[in-house]
Amino acid sequence: MNAEGRRRPGLLEGLTMWLGMFIVANIAMSIVLLVTGESGLQQAQIPIWATAVAVSSMWAVFLVGIPRYLPFEETSLSSAFPHWFRMRDVAVGVPLGIFCQYVLMNIVNWPLTKLFPHTFTFDEISQRAKDLSATAPGWWKILLVLVVVIGAPIVEEIVYRGAVQSHLQRTAGTSAAIVGTAVLFAAIHMSPLEFPGLFVFALVLSEARRRSGTLGLSIVTHMSFNAAGLVLVLMK
Repeated sequence: MNAEGRRRPGLLEGLTMWLGMFIVANIAMSIVLLVTGESGLQQAQIPIWATAVAVSSMWAVFLVGIPRYLPFEETSLSSAFPHWFRMRDVAVGVPLGIFCQYVLMNIVNWPLTKLFPHTFTFDEISQRAKDLSATAPGWWKILLVLVVVIGAPIVEEIVYRGAVQSHLQRTAGTSAAIVGTAVLFAAIHMSPLEFPGLFVFALVLSEARRRSGTLGLSIVTHMSFNAAGLVLVLMK
């Protein structure tokens, strides 16, 4: 039972709930793109406003569904959120995110660039990010920052480090929770070239969540990582 008296789902039941929400969230995003007339286009062709509306619909599904169907330690997002952040989360999370983006990613991808020099290149790995940034000319970059640096880290940490990792921790143990959450997080980005780096980064986020006991550190680290990556792409 959780703090509200509801039965907590078992391992497979919880993962099925997450998968169901993931499918519904992506359907919602597809419907929004269809309604806005941007369906079927490549990422680089979809204006940032349409992407923002579409991903917001996806996030809404998770933010409504996660507390109801796959709850974690806190009783509600609204009551828990103000207590997630501490000053040390910022002091540790900002440099940790920058380190992961500029150092850890290079360490992970370096052997792959040697083994597959025509596949694992910076241009290929960062293509999705470059396509997204290309849809935000001028002042639209403010919306890009809100989506990439603020919205995505908060929602993804609530879903993966907050709900999924907590669920796996309770039902499968610490090691399975950290590795399993990292695999799911890297996989949902649907980019084989980005998978190795995202998997290792997700291990860092999962460990930050475990050690800190709240989502503040993983959220700040994720924000810093995305911000550093966006700067890198925009400077190229």
